[in-house]
Formats: sequence, C-alpha cells, structure tokens
Amino acid sequence: MNRQVKSTINEASKDLLLKLLRSAGLTKVQSRIYLGKHRHSLDTYLYRFFEPNFPPSFAYFFLNAIASSRPLAKDRKSKSKKYAFFDDLKNAEKNSFHKIIEKYKDFNINQKLILPCLEYHCTIHIKLSNSKFIHDEENYVKRYVDEVLPGLREEVEEIKNYQPDEPETNTNNLSEVIRLLDAQRLIESIEDFYPHLEILRKKYMPNFVAPNETFKLPVVNSNEKILFSKDFVKRNLNLNKYDDLILLNVSEDNMQGTINSGDIALIIKFHNKKFTDVVFNNGIYAINLNGKICVRRLQFLKLKQRTLVHIISDNKKYRDDAIDFVELIPMIYGEVVWRSNNFKDIEFLKHETMGPNLFDEKVEDFEIPLFIDKNKKEIA
Repeated sequence: MNRQVKSTINEASKDLLLKLLRSAGLTKVQSRIYLGKHRHSLDTYLYRFFEPNFPPSFAYFFLNAIASSRPLAKDRKSKSKKYAFFDDLKNAEKNSFHKIIEKYKDFNINQKLILPCLEYHCTIHIKLSNSKFIHDEENYVKRYVDEVLPGLREEVEEIKNYQPDEPETNTNNLSEVIRLLDAQRLIESIEDFYPHLEILRKKYMPNFVAPNETFKLPVVNSNEKILFSKDFVKRNLNLNKYDDLILLNVSEDNMQGTINSGDIALIIKFHNKKFTDVVFNNGIYAINLNGKICVRRLQFLKLKQRTLVHIISDNKKYRDDAIDFVELIPMIYGEVVWRSNNFKDIEFLKHETMGPNLFDEKVEDFEIPLFIDKNKKEIA
C-alpha cells in the first residue's frame, strides 16, 4: 500500500471518528471513560490507523461512547432531553444514537464501524450460548457485561469495600473515588448499549440468531403458547422461518414407545405450501383424522399407477391402515420434526432411598456417617 493511499484511508477514518464525537457532543477526553481497554489508544486510531475498517473491539467501544452521550433513562415515565427512552428504540428517527450513525452512512460507517462492532457483539453472544441465564434477560445482560468487561464488576466491589490500614491522603482517596465512578459509568454504558446493538444486529445481521432469543409457539389443541428458543430451532432443525411451526399435546397412545401420551410434538405445517413442492418421505406426520390432529407414521409405497400410503401406529395394539395418496393429501396437517418427553414416563420411585430428604427444610442438618463412626478407619 503506497503512502498516498494510506494517507487517504487515514484521513477518511479520522474524519469519521471526529464527526461522530462532535455529533455526540463528546471531547476525546470525555469519550475515554467509555472506551474500556481502548481508552489510551484513541489517538492511535485517529492519526496512525491505515486499515480500511476498524478492529471489532475498538469499533464496539467507540460506538458505545457515542451511544453513552444520551443514556437510557431508568425511569421510563419521566421525559428529559438528557436521556433516551426504551420506547424511542423502536423508532430510529427519535433516538439520537441511531440518528447519528444514520447521518454518516455515506461515510462508509457500516463497513468501518457498525459491522465490526456487531461482530464483536455476536462473539459475546456465542460465548454465552451455554449460560444458565439464557432465558433470564436481566441476568443474561449482566453476564454479557461481565464478558465484555471481565473482572471490572469485582474490582468495583473491592474498591467499595476497601478499608485501608492507615488513613489515606485526600489525593489518594479522590483518585479511588474517580476510578470507582468511571468504572460504574462504563458498566452502565455497556448495559445501555446492549439494546441498541440488538436493534442493529437484527437490521444488519438478520441471519444471526442470538442464543437468548425466544418466540412463542401456539399449541394446536390448546389455548396456551409455549416459549421456544430460536437458536434451538435454527441449530437443530435448520429452520429460519417460524410461522409454519406449531406444537401438539399428544393425548393418544397410538405411537407409544416413539411419541408417548403427554409428550409435546413440534410440527411444520403444510398449510402455506403446495403439495407438489413437498417431498414426502417415510416418517412421522400429523394428520387430521375425523377433525382431530393425530400423530402417525406414514410409509409411502410407489406403485406404477398410484402411491399407496400405510398409516402406521407404532403401538401394535392398533391396526395399520392403507390409503391412496390422493385421498390422504387433504388429511395431512404437517410433519413432526421434534418431540419432548413427558416426565411421567420416568420411574422416579425406583430412585428413592431411605436416606434423609436434602430438599426438605424441616429436616435438621446431619453428619455424614463416615465422620461419626469413630471405629471406622480412613484408608488412603
């Protein structure tokens, strides 16, 4: 890369960063609080950076600084120009952060900052894919922040609880207070930045499904809706469209051993598809029998003149039926792609013992027998 090209790239990048700071009403010094691990490297990216796009980590923290110029209000009822509001997030025209980045789309902000920033954001999501708080939004965001700022929350707690052995000078005390306030503001800024990032992710990276994203699935034979993981559907079933999915509470024992009474079956409905576009392979389907959606195994036998379909119950106390495929078409509701087990099928009683119930609060603490048997010798 020749000097002239490098100079042009640097000028374009510097110009974009300075314009964003100006629009957010931030000086370089003010922005450093929100730059995390890049707080001392802003000048490097302003004056000595010659790549076309910024690194994901820097892009993330720099846009966090821009978003921090108007933090999300904790009280949703009050209105103040100082804060942004959750309702405003739905409308980019009302939210200052989204207005700012939209203003500079002609400066290649998408490629230079937004997409690298979202790459960093999605990497954090992936790291949290096995978090136990995956469907607990408040705790999930807390874990997200801790992943972005490792150890900072613990450091804040240490500073709060720090008791010096000897009285400190006012200068040392002031510096600790400033460090504590800066750390708290950085943590809060990432918490506020998270919903902005989710809006941008859905706009610029629609094919990425976050592990904590859920949707409600209706149950065909019930009025209830069940929360389902989008990530599970995409990873395990390779589906991107959720509109054709529905659940069924299985109430029959025809498929006992494969799908039991009380299980829940996940079905891809065929109501939006032409049957000429559907490839029917041997498998388990939901069919409409006398106005009731039932689960059966279908076996397709192609003959010279027609296709014969065997309707099979895995529970052999029921007889199988055979029907012409043409007659079956209006009866087919969809294909069963997944089912959940009913816990009633598990024989929990066989695991019961005569030992104390550790989950009963009324049971007094007890000692492990090994330690109260004084005649028992420990063997190394």
